[in-house]
Amino acid sequence: MKETSLLSAMLGVLAITSTSAMATGFVALPSTGFTVSGGTSAYTLCNTTGDFGSQESTPPTFSPNGGANNTCAVSSSNPPLTGYTKVAEATRNLTTSGITVGTLTDQVWRDSAGTSCVYAAKIRMNNVDSDPNTAGTQYFEVNDVQRAGFRNRGPVSIAYNFVTRGAGQSDEVLFRAGLTNIAVVHAPGDDDQPLTSVAPISTNWVDFTSDVNYNDPDGSSMRDSSWFYVKSGCTSATPAALNGAMKIREMGQEGQAERTITVNVYAPAGADTGN
Repeated sequence: MKETSLLSAMLGVLAITSTSAMATGFVALPSTGFTVSGGTSAYTLCNTTGDFGSQESTPPTFSPNGGANNTCAVSSSNPPLTGYTKVAEATRNLTTSGITVGTLTDQVWRDSAGTSCVYAAKIRMNNVDSDPNTAGTQYFEVNDVQRAGFRNRGPVSIAYNFVTRGAGQSDEVLFRAGLTNIAVVHAPGDDDQPLTSVAPISTNWVDFTSDVNYNDPDGSSMRDSSWFYVKSGCTSATPAALNGAMKIREMGQEGQAERTITVNVYAPAGADTGN
């Protein structure tokens, strides 16, 4: 019995390790969505520790034994994929009502064949009142980052890279991602993968759900997002920004107003921002 138990335990560890290793890295977003209880969802789950920002999240790890909490995660941001070279980078202000509430680092990485690109985004929120006309300090909270331009660009996949800088400074993780242009607020007890009746599939838009805020009312304050990556087909054309190709969404997770900041960001050549 002891030998059988030991063997079972070892097989269990191997199964967990294998699952963690297989989950790491870029995850494909099929145009048909994901089968879930009750139907289909546009979303795949990445790191749901912390219940979508209601509590402190647990960062991904990659060792030992395959690590943990690393679904959709990559260990490097430079480059996010082996064989890719950075071909464009820009810093863009996030502004609402004339107030710059944060900055966005926008990048494009491309393979040597010039046919596959990774579009990268990272957000840092400022210590600033986003609505001085309201009593108190209203910090803008990023619940969703949506990027356009991927219709008919071949298989689309996503990943994220989490960075820890020490002294209590680290990124917020990526909770989920999906092919949709509808941002859905998540409260404790909600479905982690909303059905397509709530968030319909859009093959042109990728939605990243996180919880980035310089001073979050729920106490889980992370002013920096992880690097959010979209991998798709592209061309060797010089990257150019597409008007309105990114939406930064505040969805009122702790009772805030629902607000959207629209940003011009890099997108595949010939792309548009339609649904």
